[in-house]
Amino acid sequence: MGNRKRTNIFVRIAVIFVIVFFVVSIVQMQVKLSELKEQKNLVESEINKISDDIDEINLRLETPLTDEYIKRVAREKLGYCDEDEIIFYNDLTD
Repeated sequence: MGNRKRTNIFVRIAVIFVIVFFVVSIVQMQVKLSELKEQKNLVESEINKISDDIDEINLRLETPLTDEYIKRVAREKLGYCDEDEIIFYNDLTD
C-alpha cells in the first residue's frame, strides 16, 4: 500500500510537470505568433509601398518623351534654360 501511494504521488507530480511544460510552451508559441504577425504586417506594408513606387515608375516610363516634357525636366531637375532666357535668382532673405 505504501509503494502504491508513492507511485501515485510520483505519477501526479510527473503529470503536473508535463501540464506545466505544455502550458509554458503554448504561451511561448502565442508570443512568438503575435511577433510574427506584427512582422508580417510590417513587411506587407513595405511591399505595398514598394509596389506603389513601381507603379509610379512604370507610369513615368509609359509617358511619351515630348519636347515639352524634356524642357520641363531640364529646367526643374537640371537647372537648364532656353538659349535666349535669363534666370534671376533672389538671394535676399527677409
